[in-house]
Amino acid sequence: MMPAVPRRLPWGPILVAGVVLFFAGATLLVRTLMWASIPYKGYGAAFVIIEIQEGDSAARALEKLESHGIVQRSMLSLLYLRLTGRSRNIQVGEYAFTRPMTPGEVFDKIISGDVHYHRVTVLEGSRLDEIITQFVRAGFGSEEDYLEAVRDVSSIADLDDEAVDLEGYLFPDTYSLKKGTRPAAVMGIMVARFREVFQPAWVESARRHGLSVRQAVTLASLVERETALAEENPIVASVFHNRLRRGMRLQCDPTVIYALAMRNAYDGNIRKVDLRIDSRYNTYRYSGLPPGPIGSPGASALQASVEPADTDYLYFVSMNKGRHYFSRTLAEHNRAVWEYQKKPFRVRPRASLRTGRRGN
Repeated sequence: MMPAVPRRLPWGPILVAGVVLFFAGATLLVRTLMWASIPYKGYGAAFVIIEIQEGDSAARALEKLESHGIVQRSMLSLLYLRLTGRSRNIQVGEYAFTRPMTPGEVFDKIISGDVHYHRVTVLEGSRLDEIITQFVRAGFGSEEDYLEAVRDVSSIADLDDEAVDLEGYLFPDTYSLKKGTRPAAVMGIMVARFREVFQPAWVESARRHGLSVRQAVTLASLVERETALAEENPIVASVFHNRLRRGMRLQCDPTVIYALAMRNAYDGNIRKVDLRIDSRYNTYRYSGLPPGPIGSPGASALQASVEPADTDYLYFVSMNKGRHYFSRTLAEHNRAVWEYQKKPFRVRPRASLRTGRRGN
């Protein structure tokens, strides 16, 4: 029997297949490296925001990124992320993209939790109900949750043991909040900002003027609503201080507005009949300060309430140019009313005559 002749391997086809596989792999590798290293921006808008939700995997996150044109589609994109350790520890939240980025930069942003913050600006003098409406419209919780949160006064108990809500203590400012921030947290941030601004020295200054913190904040809220000029705040505050010392009613229009707003009866105008509304906030009917703040005063008004200017003014009237004319006597005030408001009748004593109505 003849010995078997060894079969020769088809080295030619194997070599060809190897070369083909090598070049195919090299091409794929090059394309993947190019995909990973070249910044990409496939969306036409100036920016795009996506949300990574609880439970989203790296594959799901990648799908969202690709569908929004943030990451360019690639067969090996998920493998690349896993090999580079970027498929784990994805943080929940909204992410904003404004420029071309590499996939690595995109996922580093999501892994680090560099979330998008929404800016909400609360204006000085805003009432509690206005602030709640503003945050609800911005998507930060429900009205019911805010109404519950503002009744928690534990954060200001050491400053104001009479408070039943947070009116006056929600500092007006611009706040940057990430989606999902709860109403209680929003209120906590605003109160913390108030405490940061209303420094201990102002608490002592309030006491020297015979005011509690609540009274100082209340007075500041009146000042805030009476003038839009920070430079006038100390002078307006001095008028209120002077009238309080003399036992004169403050007769402050914004307190009537607040009383009406509490009853959902304010339509943007004050009528003569409104000055008789039976409310402790109505400083036309009741002497002294209102029982609490009528809005959120800013830093300038807060400081003015505890550090008023040294004047003997008792009256002021709008000059219709954003400024006020201040007077020491009723006769001088009446002349100013005639000059700036063109009202041909005698005005009885009041602190502010912004529209020229007769005082009580």
